[in-house]
Amino acid sequence: MIEGAELPLRVLGTSAHGPNDPSFRVRVALPGRALAAHGILLEELPLFSAEQARRFRTAHAFGKVAALAQARRRLMGELRDRALGASAVLMQQRIDLGPLLTLERIATRDRRLIYDIDDAAWLSGRQTSGHYLSFLKGSGRKVRWLAERADHIVAGSEILAEHLAGYGRPMTVVPSLIDLAGYAVRSHEQTSTITLGWIGSATTARYLLQLVPILERFAQQSTRPVRLVVVGGAAPRLRGVDTQERAWSTASERAALSEMDIGLMPLDDTPWSRGKCAYKALQYMACGIPALVSDVGISAKVVADAGYVAADDTDWLDGLHTLARDADLRTRLGAVGRRRIEQHFSFTRWLPVLAEIMAGSGGQRFPQNGKSSPAGQPRSG
Repeated sequence: MIEGAELPLRVLGTSAHGPNDPSFRVRVALPGRALAAHGILLEELPLFSAEQARRFRTAHAFGKVAALAQARRRLMGELRDRALGASAVLMQQRIDLGPLLTLERIATRDRRLIYDIDDAAWLSGRQTSGHYLSFLKGSGRKVRWLAERADHIVAGSEILAEHLAGYGRPMTVVPSLIDLAGYAVRSHEQTSTITLGWIGSATTARYLLQLVPILERFAQQSTRPVRLVVVGGAAPRLRGVDTQERAWSTASERAALSEMDIGLMPLDDTPWSRGKCAYKALQYMACGIPALVSDVGISAKVVADAGYVAADDTDWLDGLHTLARDADLRTRLGAVGRRRIEQHFSFTRWLPVLAEIMAGSGGQRFPQNGKSSPAGQPRSG
């Protein structure tokens, strides 16, 4: 509980996503529910309902416009009906996919704004490998408007914080968090098949394409059959690899993690990718699975000695072979990763900090003395 605060504190949790979108689920919904034990009542108000998000994702252009208009009307009504008495709003990047600030103004009116950002959201169009017309969303303008008005900025990494520091607002670096109660530790054995795994979304599955020649070569050289389990995105076509594609759900994610020998997190080296918060690697580590990741952004600092960091194709291939042939090594690295999650990326470590931020009593300014703190450590300035 927060000493001296009037409890419970009501906070609106919102973003321009649906309730099952990874960013909303990881940065708002899951920690928000756990904050109840700290005297924070967080009400989830994403832009889309689950059904609206499904329709928007699968619709063509005009269908997307209609789905977005319906979602905006619903959220506008909910903000006006349910916002009374809320002392703050936790906004994950923005509320509306369009360029207008109407919803953002309604949500922040007469209450504190905690602005959470876990991507380089100021980039748009080809900078994000997205549609070339996505600049029409006004992403950069919205980031600027929200950051200038935020009572507190919560950045998912120091790379993001360094960009946002120019707005001079109170800021704390809080990584994407893991609730360890939901992650069982994998028992590694040298079985007849080596299982590689990847968890993500339809928009991030493109990163797997860069591994196609590496995985095919690894399978050709391996003394055991190779299987690749892909959850949440389209699996690439691979010669010599038994590829399994599974739709994302909590159950399918946990099932896949229980099968993985090695967790993969490839990224391309772009400004957009450098802003990512390495959540896939954190999930692998939580389950005691060694992570094999691209040396992009904060990945190397997050994984550290709990896996392998690949700077080029040779590193990827060497890492695959080294981890595949030694179950004891996978067990040792997995134990290191699990401890690292417990110490630096867990709910237990960070929920008290988030509760203080929600109540307006936590965090200072970034940066401090121009020095960087280790990944997973609190950074205030």
